[in-house]
Amino acid sequence: MSKILLINVLNNPNILLNIDEKISYQIITEARHLSLLGQLKACCDRAHIEHDLPLHTQQQLLSGFHSYQKQQQQLLLEHQHLTEQLQGVISSWRYLRGSALQFLNNDMFAGRIKNNIDIYVPQQHVANVEKTLLDNGWRYKNIADYEETFYRRWAQQTTPLIHKQRRTELAIHFQLLPKTLINKLDPTPLLHHHLSPPLCEPATLLSPDAMVLHQAIMLFHQINYHYGLRDIYSLYLQFVYFSKDATFWHNLIQLHQQVGNDNSLYLAVSLCQRLFNLAVPENVLIYFKQQKSHRLSYWLYQQRFIDAFIYQFPLHRNMGYRDAVKSLRFRGRLKQMPIYSIVPHIIKRLIVNSIPHDDEEVIN
Repeated sequence: MSKILLINVLNNPNILLNIDEKISYQIITEARHLSLLGQLKACCDRAHIEHDLPLHTQQQLLSGFHSYQKQQQQLLLEHQHLTEQLQGVISSWRYLRGSALQFLNNDMFAGRIKNNIDIYVPQQHVANVEKTLLDNGWRYKNIADYEETFYRRWAQQTTPLIHKQRRTELAIHFQLLPKTLINKLDPTPLLHHHLSPPLCEPATLLSPDAMVLHQAIMLFHQINYHYGLRDIYSLYLQFVYFSKDATFWHNLIQLHQQVGNDNSLYLAVSLCQRLFNLAVPENVLIYFKQQKSHRLSYWLYQQRFIDAFIYQFPLHRNMGYRDAVKSLRFRGRLKQMPIYSIVPHIIKRLIVNSIPHDDEEVIN
C-alpha cells in the first residue's frame, strides 16, 4: 500500500473513513503543520462525512476550524478599528490574499487560515496611513534595517506592522506586484473592478479574475513554500467556485493579456489540473497551449513544485523535496530582486540570523 498523504485526502476525504488510527493521526498532524486543518474539516463537510468520522478525528478537525473562526472574528475586529482610525485619511483600501478569502465568507473557502492581514493602499496615501496607525497602537515589526530596504524597494510594501496589544500583523502593499515585475507587467488592470461585500465596507476586494491572477503571480514568485500546498489548494478552490460564473474564464484570460506575459497563471492552472484534476474549458487550454515559453517553464519546474508542495511535512521529506526547495528558493530570489542584489542579501541574512534574536527577526 502506497503512503497516504494529505493531498490524497483533500482529493478524496472518504479515505479518512477507511484508514487506521495511526495514519489518521498522521494526516491530522500534517494538516495542522501546513495550516490546512480547518480546510480539511470543510472538505469533509462538503463530502457529507463529518459525522461518520471517528470521534477523535472529528474533535481534531473541529479544533482547526475553531482557529479559523477565531481568526475570522479577529479580522472583523481589526477591520472595525481600521475603519475608525482611517476615517478622513483614506476613503477605501483593498484586502488581499487570505484576508480577502475570509471576507468572502463562503463555505468553499471556510477554514482558510491566513498568516497576516494584507491590504493594498495607493502609494500616495501610504505615509498618512502609516502615521495614523503608528499613532494608534501599531508598531513596526522588529526586523533588520536592511530588510526595510527589501520590503519597500523590492517587495513594494511597508515593513509589517504589529499591534502592541492585540499582536495582529498587518502588511501594507503600495503596489500589487514586486518591483522586478513592474517593468514586465502592468498591475493597473488588476484594480479595474472590485467586489464590495458588506462585511468589509468601506474597503473592497479584488474582482474574482484579479484575485486569482494576483494570487497566482504572488505564489510563483515566492522564496519559501512552507504553505505551498495550502496556497495551491486555495487557488484550486477559487477556480472551481468562481468558474460557476460563465464569464470567469473569459475575464481571466482577458485580464492575463492586459497585465502582461507572465507564466504564473499557466503554472497555477496546470498544477491544479495535475494535483486536483481541475476541469478546464477547451478554449482555455487552447489559449495556454499557444504560450510555448510557459509550457517550457512548466516542464522544467512542475516536479519541483509538486515535490515542494506535497512532501513539505517533515515525515515525508526526501531527496527530491530537498532539491526542489533549494531550486525554488534560488528561483524565487531571482524573481524578487536583481541578481546583483542576491549575494549581498544572502550574506546579510546569514549574519543577522546568526545573532541572537526573537522570532520576529528571522529573515527568509
